[in-house]
Amino acid sequence: MSPVRNKSRGAITLGMVIAVVIIAVILIVTLIVLWPVFKGEKGVSPSQSVLFRSEDGANTWKPLEKFPGGEILTLDFDARDPSTLLVGTRRRGLWQGKTSGEEWRQFPGGLGENSQIFDLLDLPTAEKLIALVLFSNRGRVIKLEEDTRTELLFTPLERFAYFQGDLTPDGKLRVIGSDGGFYESRNQGATWRSLARFQEGLALMAVNSANAGEIWVLDSRGSLFYSQSGGISWKDLTDGLKNFQGAMEAEVILFEPRAGLLYHGSRHGLLKSSDRGRSWERVNLTLAPEVLPVSALAADPSDPNKLIVGAQGQLYISQDGGISWRGIQLASSGSIAAILFDPKNSNNVFIGLKTGQRLR
Repeated sequence: MSPVRNKSRGAITLGMVIAVVIIAVILIVTLIVLWPVFKGEKGVSPSQSVLFRSEDGANTWKPLEKFPGGEILTLDFDARDPSTLLVGTRRRGLWQGKTSGEEWRQFPGGLGENSQIFDLLDLPTAEKLIALVLFSNRGRVIKLEEDTRTELLFTPLERFAYFQGDLTPDGKLRVIGSDGGFYESRNQGATWRSLARFQEGLALMAVNSANAGEIWVLDSRGSLFYSQSGGISWKDLTDGLKNFQGAMEAEVILFEPRAGLLYHGSRHGLLKSSDRGRSWERVNLTLAPEVLPVSALAADPSDPNKLIVGAQGQLYISQDGGISWRGIQLASSGSIAAILFDPKNSNNVFIGLKTGQRLR
């Protein structure tokens, strides 16, 4: 009986070794998928901060841990003072501070505590700006000039909001609403008209900065519409997206005029179109399902081939128009919501994070 007992013990020991090896392989594969910091890449240790700065073109990052405003929805520079950053948050309104991460000040009133700041229109300053705000459960377009705050537009019903807007070179204000409206003002917000109304609420907008008449909007169901007339008439381009699983759950859309490309970020990943959104192709960026959707995207103002993509707390950077990528694990929790290049020095880049919950 003794030889039989020894053989039994040997079989058990071998099985345990095999099990340990299998578990180790699973752990290694999981780490590779969920921790995409590639060999030789310099970044930061995963951080709980919601605001980050890079001074070397997105190679290394520093958390700006003194920012007190919580989850971030939008970022912009003060047009008069490039050393000042304007930060719109999810619950604590609009903040002004130094790009070094110091000297933060919260704006008062409807731009302050308990307000959500979805967008700041072009060329804002700390003294003069136009913000798209959700305050007291109602969407508002608020103009701040010196110490005077003026409501230019507000939603007639509660729980509706204006998510994105645009200020054209000739002074037209345009905003999209979760009520399905596309609104325009030609007199600095004194009066407004609805140029179009869609069946579903509008969530995202992209504008050709070289031709303000070209506009793309996405509704809350992911349907895509395109206008060449400044918003007067629209064409439904949704069918081109339906071939890509998860593309109807869109989070970001961007038109890059120098390359003539329209980018679309969603739970599918990153797509691009060279024909204004009529047809699409996948960008060569493979993302694990756990980090989707693509939640933020920006192009370097000095080089249209340099792209930065955010998905969860991870950054992906391409120097060649999306052919190859390198990754950085930026944060251990949250989702990248805003990427901001300094237009005068694109080595300076800022990142803002929110929680993973969809807002629109």
